Amino acid sequence: MYPPPPTPTPSTSTSTLGFLLLPSELLHEILFRLPLPDLHRLRSVSRPLSSLVSSSEFRRLYHLNSSLSSSSWLFLLSRRPPRDSFLLGFHSPSSRWSFRLPLRSLPRFDDPYFLTSSGPFFLFASNLRQDLISFHLPSSSLLRLPPSPLGLRGTSSWRRASLKLSADPTSHRFRFLFAEMYNHLPYLFEYRSDTNTWHASEAVPVNPDRPYSPDPLNVYLHLAHISTESLVLCTGPGTNGPVLLRPRFTENPFGSDRLHVYGDGNMVIVKSAPIEEGSRVRTRMRVLIGIELWGISSDGAEWVLTSKVSTEMIDEVKKPYGVMMGCMAEREGVVRVVLMSNCKGAWDLVWLSYNRAKGVWRWVPVPDCGTKGLNMAGIALSSTFSRLWPSPAGEEFK
Repeated sequence: MYPPPPTPTPSTSTSTLGFLLLPSELLHEILFRLPLPDLHRLRSVSRPLSSLVSSSEFRRLYHLNSSLSSSSWLFLLSRRPPRDSFLLGFHSPSSRWSFRLPLRSLPRFDDPYFLTSSGPFFLFASNLRQDLISFHLPSSSLLRLPPSPLGLRGTSSWRRASLKLSADPTSHRFRFLFAEMYNHLPYLFEYRSDTNTWHASEAVPVNPDRPYSPDPLNVYLHLAHISTESLVLCTGPGTNGPVLLRPRFTENPFGSDRLHVYGDGNMVIVKSAPIEEGSRVRTRMRVLIGIELWGISSDGAEWVLTSKVSTEMIDEVKKPYGVMMGCMAEREGVVRVVLMSNCKGAWDLVWLSYNRAKGVWRWVPVPDCGTKGLNMAGIALSSTFSRLWPSPAGEEFK
C-alpha cells in the first residue's frame, strides 16, 4: 500500500540513535506532527524507533494529541480512464499528501465514486452496480451494503450534505445515515454494520412534544432549499428521533453568483463574479469575491451569520475557475471548508478553517498532487482518521 522504507545502514542507525537521545518532550513534539502512514513506515527504520511508536503509551499520547490539535485530513478520489483510480489523502498539520491507496488493488470495485469517510472506514458508491461499498483500511476488507429501502441508486442521487458516516473507534462497527424526501415527507435512513440492516424513520416538525436543542452530538443532514427556507433533518441524543428544522433567511440568498456548501448544521455561501477582459465578459469563467459562514439559530428557525472571510484572505486564495464544488465539517469548535475548482482541466483546492472560540480564519495551503487532466470522483473531510491507530489489543495496521 505504501512504498517500503529505506533499508537501515550504519549511518542511518547512528542518526536514529542520536534522534532517540533527544529529550522526550521534543521527541514527541516531532513525532506527533507526522501523519499516521509515516509513523507506520518509521517502525521499519530501526528497532528502537519501532518499540517507541508501537508502545501503548505513545499510542495513547498520539490519540490525545490528534484530538486536541484539530488534526484533519482531506480525501479525494482521482481517476485516470479507464480504470486507474487512487484515493489520495492530505494531512493538514504536515501540509503534505501523505496517503495514497490504489483502488485497482482492491477486488470488486466497479467504477467507484467516493462519498465519505470516518475513522478507518471509507464509503464508495458504484456507478455500474448502483450500490454501496465500505472499505476498512486496517484489515483491507470490503463490505457490500444491502440495498437501501429506496433501492438501487446512482451516484448522482447521493448528496454529500444529506449523508453521514460515523465509525465506532472501539470496534469495527459503523453507522451510515442519509436523509431523503420520500412521498413528499422527510425520512432518515440508517444502516448499522453490526446488524447489516437498514432502518427508516420519518422526521417530524419541531414542536413542544419533540423539542430541539443544539448539541455537539447532533447530526445535521441538509435536504433541500426552497426560496428563503432550508429543510434540515436533525437527529441526536436529545431529539427523541429525527426532527425537521426549517431555518430561514430574511432575504433570498440564492442566485447564479453564489455557491452553497453545507455540513454539520452550517452553511458557507461562496460569492463570485464573472471575469471581465476589456469590454468582453467571460461568462463561463468566474472568480471568488467573498465567503460567508452561517449557522442555525438555537431554536432552529433562522440562519445566523457567523463570520466573513477577510478581503485580504480572499485575495490570497482566489483564482479563475469554471466549475466549483465543496465540502465542510465541524469538530470541537473548528469549522473546515474545502473548495475544489477546475480551470481548463487544472484542479485547485482551497482549505479554510474557522476557530469559533478565537473567531479567526486560517488558510491551509494545499499543494498540487498531480491531478491535472484527471477526473475527480468524490471529496470528503475527516477529523478521525489520525485516531485509527489500533489499541494494544487491536489489529495491526496493514
